[in-house]
Amino acid sequence: MLATRVGALELCSPLLTASGTFGHDGEATAFLEAGDLGALVLKTVTPRPRHGNRPPRLVETPAGLLNSIGLENRGVEVFLEQNLAALEALELPVVANAGGESVEEYRAMVRAFGPLDAFAAIELNLSCPNVQGGSLPFSSSPEAVTEVVSACRRLTDKPLWVKLSPNVTRISPLALAAEAAGADALTVCNTVLGLVVDWRRRRPALGAGFGGLSGPAVRPIAMRMVREVAQAVEIPVIASGGAACADDVLQFLVAGASAVQIGTAGFREPSCISRIAAELRRELAAEGLAAAELVGTLAWPDPA
Repeated sequence: MLATRVGALELCSPLLTASGTFGHDGEATAFLEAGDLGALVLKTVTPRPRHGNRPPRLVETPAGLLNSIGLENRGVEVFLEQNLAALEALELPVVANAGGESVEEYRAMVRAFGPLDAFAAIELNLSCPNVQGGSLPFSSSPEAVTEVVSACRRLTDKPLWVKLSPNVTRISPLALAAEAAGADALTVCNTVLGLVVDWRRRRPALGAGFGGLSGPAVRPIAMRMVREVAQAVEIPVIASGGAACADDVLQFLVAGASAVQIGTAGFREPSCISRIAAELRRELAAEGLAAAELVGTLAWPDPA
């Protein structure tokens, strides 16, 4: 009932973790029931250690969470040394998430992850707004997307997922560029750049100033972009943005997503993916449907 496909990957569920929300080691899967999570998408890893942005790094908003973590991690060498054995033991697909600040850094990550059986796919994070001053050098022009994706494509036969940014004027040209360069799926999308101000101190609430907004507030934006990308490309789309219940997930599927990443909701409720999976089974059973049957079935209104 929940089974879906993302390219060559057959998944038992359309529910995935969103990168940055379930860590590097898979320990958080202990909160979930077997068969509810389709794939574990890991936190971004970079070639060298990153200390992240100055604190404070998190601030709540009325309908979401603003973060400025800055891709903090210990670098790929330590990541593999400390976590590879545990990830190999997991009985579900694991998707490595690769970050970088140059084409060669992305290439280095794919060379590190590509030969390892622990990883069923590699997600290229081209879209984090909390590094390099939010400039998004690899997610703001089709030419840059083409350069990094094609360079990585030449290094591995593993499925390559490309995580795109919502912080652009039009996302479809970037999606088309990633597809043409060899992406197997597109993750749509990352956090929306935002600002919270401490007016008494006349300072931003976050140490780095701007941050990335996630949670319910961004869901309509992500939904719109999922629809636009699904209409533009032939490869699968993975939704990421504010889903917290079965109804949210079903909306994303109808809009064109083959799978849906759950992120911010898990901070408040670590077992929410299993709750959502149970809700999905009830909703789909009541309608006599399977999740895969809903993908891309949105009927668009005729022009007035």
